[in-house]
Amino acid sequence: MIQAQQTRPFDLVVALRLVRPAGTLLAIGEELAASASQVHAALRRLDAAGLLKVDSRATNRRALLEFLGSGVRFAYPAQRGPLRDGVPTAYSAPPLNASVDALDVVVWPAPGHPQAVRGFSVTPLYRRAPLLIERSPETYRLLTVVDAVRLGDPRIRPHARAALEQLLEQKPE
Repeated sequence: MIQAQQTRPFDLVVALRLVRPAGTLLAIGEELAASASQVHAALRRLDAAGLLKVDSRATNRRALLEFLGSGVRFAYPAQRGPLRDGVPTAYSAPPLNASVDALDVVVWPAPGHPQAVRGFSVTPLYRRAPLLIERSPETYRLLTVVDAVRLGDPRIRPHARAALEQLLEQKPE
């Protein structure tokens, strides 16, 4: 019997990273603070889910946008937690912080991080997400927009979907 490959939260981080040209598994792993074997396993699951282009390490942007815009908040919901020090995410981070006027701040818990601010905590899609702000700024930016969708606020969701469309339509360098 063939066992189904279920997509995991880290797989979406890899898919977001693969919006840009891929590089080696080792290089992607170092950028995402993960092992090459974790990246390889994520690639297998992304391929099975149809989130990669056929025979490629490139993201199927249309499929990814469809999943992120409509399904991610149900598959991996996020909720505001207690006040903590951490890295800004969702509508508290670029690019959404320029277009969304929010009274509160949302963060991935990361006490001691040089760019930490005080805000309501949100569990990131993977535990090393706060490192992306330095290691992979493009992936960080995309993941923060995904968090805005995950939080499910109907006032912010349209801004987040528009930002995702814009970021995913940009041509890689």
